[in-house]
Amino acid sequence: MKRAKCLRAAVVFDKSGTILKPCRVVLDIHKNEVLFHVNTLKFVLEIGGYLVNIKGASIGIKRGGIKIGKVICSSSSAPPRISNEILRRNDVLNALKRVLVEAKRHCGSEVGTCAALIVDKFACPTHAVGLGGVLYEDVRETVETIRGTDDDVFLATGNCRESTLKCAKILGIDKRFVIADASPKEKMDFVKKLRRFYGLVVMVGNDVNDLPAMREADISILVKRDPSDVTEKMLFEVDHLVESLREVPKIISEIRRSVSFSTFDLKAHQ
Repeated sequence: MKRAKCLRAAVVFDKSGTILKPCRVVLDIHKNEVLFHVNTLKFVLEIGGYLVNIKGASIGIKRGGIKIGKVICSSSSAPPRISNEILRRNDVLNALKRVLVEAKRHCGSEVGTCAALIVDKFACPTHAVGLGGVLYEDVRETVETIRGTDDDVFLATGNCRESTLKCAKILGIDKRFVIADASPKEKMDFVKKLRRFYGLVVMVGNDVNDLPAMREADISILVKRDPSDVTEKMLFEVDHLVESLREVPKIISEIRRSVSFSTFDLKAHQ
């Protein structure tokens, strides 16, 4: 814990892989090959690409009805400029349509679907990505428990806004407490901003893209959904590793008791 004071808490959850059991469909545009259940972030970094969200894709792929969103995962610090012109290409449109259909059919998503593109260093599309999924079984109970203590729950994710808002509605989270299409830096800046208004800010994530926000939080909690996602470096950087989100309210409660006891002990010796 980076600070001693502990008042009202803000608990920030990543979405995909943390509260949402993701189902990803990746289509190689050139080879016309489909891969299922791919860790998109690792895949993008391995091939040296850039992952960019597609705005408006959740309501259908129509020429002129979708736009390039933000680069949410980058294999370098200087991603190429990506133009909406690439969305005029029939092969790209057809690829996006296919991954959304596959995501709906294969994943059975309760929060809708998102679409994204992976481009190379020349901003040329190489893969289309469809994302669906269902909430992990421990999510609803955890969110209700946290909100029952009068703390606030936030979502900070790189996933598309439409799907994220639907997820927030299911969980009873105010849409004002949601940021979507967020890069790792934007998640970090969001947590930094919350620290000005809350006595305790907790960041809960599952992957390396959550680390910048975790470093900025007072408490960082890594949930081990998939053991292959947890690296030794991540273990050294986080405060807590948990198997279930049900442990999150317990950790917050223990911190409160610890701070209250320290304050009481300090007063007793004055």
